[in-house]
Amino acid sequence: MPTGQDSAGGEPRIWGGTTLTERREARRAALLDAALDLIGEAGAGAVTMRAVCRTAGLTDRYFYESFTSRDQLLDILYRQVADEFLAPMTAFAATDDPARDRELARVLVDKVLEDPRRSRLFLVEPYSSTGLGQTTIAVMPAFTRLIQDHLFTHIADPERRRLAAVTMASGNAGMFSAWLNGSLRVTREQVADHLVAVITAYRAMYRD
Repeated sequence: MPTGQDSAGGEPRIWGGTTLTERREARRAALLDAALDLIGEAGAGAVTMRAVCRTAGLTDRYFYESFTSRDQLLDILYRQVADEFLAPMTAFAATDDPARDRELARVLVDKVLEDPRRSRLFLVEPYSSTGLGQTTIAVMPAFTRLIQDHLFTHIADPERRRLAAVTMASGNAGMFSAWLNGSLRVTREQVADHLVAVITAYRAMYRD
C-alpha cells in the first residue's frame, strides 16, 4: 500500500498521483507565493511564519520542512525575484541592436509592472525592511556588472566604468522605488524615456 514516502531503493512512492518530492515542492511554492501575497498587501514586515502558513493553508511543520526561518524564506524569495528581473535584462543588454537602449528600458518597465508583489519586494522593501539588507548587497553586483559590461563598454578606465554602473544601478533602483510607492507620479513612457536619457548621459559624460 502506498505510504507517500520515497522507497529505500530510491523509487518514489506515489500517493494521490504525486511523489513525496513533488508534494514538498508544491508546499514550498505555496509558502513562497503566500509570502509574496503578504508583501503585496502590507510589505515584508507582515511576513511571519504564522502568517505565511495561515495564508498558504499549511501548518508550521511544513514551513520548517522548507525553511529554517522567516529570514531564510525572504532571502530565497528575494534572490528568486532578482533572477527573474535579471534574465530578460541580460538578454537585451547583450545584443548589438541600435534600438537596444529603448528595448531594454521597455522590458524593464514591463517587468516592474508585471507583478506588483515581486516589484515591491525587489525595489521597495530593501529601503524599509529589516532582514533584506545583506541579501540586497549580495544580489545587486550582478546588475552592476550587467550595466558596466554591456552598456558602458566604451568607457576604457575600469574604475570610471564601475563608478558609472554603480551610480546608475542605485539611482534607477531608487527611482523605481519612488514610482512604485506613489511618491513619484509619472507615466510608464516617462520612466522609459528617463532610463534611455540616463544611459545616453553617462555615455556622453565618459566618452573617451
